[in-house]
Amino acid sequence: MKSVVIIYGTEEYLMETARHQFLAQYSEDGMAQSFSKDGAAAKVAEAFEATSLFGGGGAVIWYDCPFLPVRRGGRSRSKLTKEEEWFLGKLAAVPEGNGICFYTKGKIDTGCIFYKKVMAFADVVHGEAVTEKTIMPYVNRFLKQKGYVLTSRGTAYLRALFQTWSEIPLLYVFSELDKMCITLPEGTTQVDVKDLKHLFAGTMEKNLFTFMDFFLHRDGIHTLPFTSSLFSKTDSFLMNTGYMASRLRLLLSYKELQQAHMGRSQMESIMTKINKGRSVKYVLFHLQKVASCWTIEELVELISRIFILQRNIRRGTAAVADMVPLICLYCSNKGRV
Repeated sequence: MKSVVIIYGTEEYLMETARHQFLAQYSEDGMAQSFSKDGAAAKVAEAFEATSLFGGGGAVIWYDCPFLPVRRGGRSRSKLTKEEEWFLGKLAAVPEGNGICFYTKGKIDTGCIFYKKVMAFADVVHGEAVTEKTIMPYVNRFLKQKGYVLTSRGTAYLRALFQTWSEIPLLYVFSELDKMCITLPEGTTQVDVKDLKHLFAGTMEKNLFTFMDFFLHRDGIHTLPFTSSLFSKTDSFLMNTGYMASRLRLLLSYKELQQAHMGRSQMESIMTKINKGRSVKYVLFHLQKVASCWTIEELVELISRIFILQRNIRRGTAAVADMVPLICLYCSNKGRV
């Protein structure tokens, strides 16, 4: 790492990993002089210019530095203040062995003039939020370090599960995977679906994924226990019904393309567009298992009913609790065999 480091973003695991790397390089005891947003630039510069009496350098961390503001809309500042000009001069001449880290939770305004200037001699770590599109390389790398590899079925299962998440906290994912690794039988090298089923138990994302699996199988006995927690609260209702409707639309598209005798590659291409550009390669793995449970007419009818219910809720003529009876209409009272 360079002597000047900028760490920002919303993914705390990535940000903390970078912070520890900075401390390992510039701090002998893992400690640093810390300054808050209100810290004076002159004091910060004095700290990173200091030389240890016992040799070696020192680490300085400035949290939420006002020279690197969080992006909040509007035009980025295009002129440096005199204080910023003076501080940039100090940053360009950080003594060898010393380091300063700017640490900000949030999206820094990368268009501001100070950021553009400091980029000339700084390393930047963007702890970008992890989504279903970017999670799997982290999962595979973590398991590889532990001596395991996912089967194709395991990969498909996790990819489908992660599509219920808006943002995925890596620390939580790694802690769950770590617990799983501890319980795997000795000699295991491959991780399959049966090993992953218990992960993330109790989270709304996992409940939503499990609910949809049972519902698409039309398994009323196992579907109904999830309905109250997923559809009775206004704050989560829109997100959960949105996910449900998106899966129903994909299943409808799959059945219609199947009926048209569409080839596999053409089918994936069309459905990826329907899925807003997100790959459906692993979603198809699940849709194929439930396609025979539904007719095209039933899917069209259910999607329409969900839309009407959402409209009526906005008009005040229906309530979120009305979703449960609607779900029941399309379930069987028999469990999955």
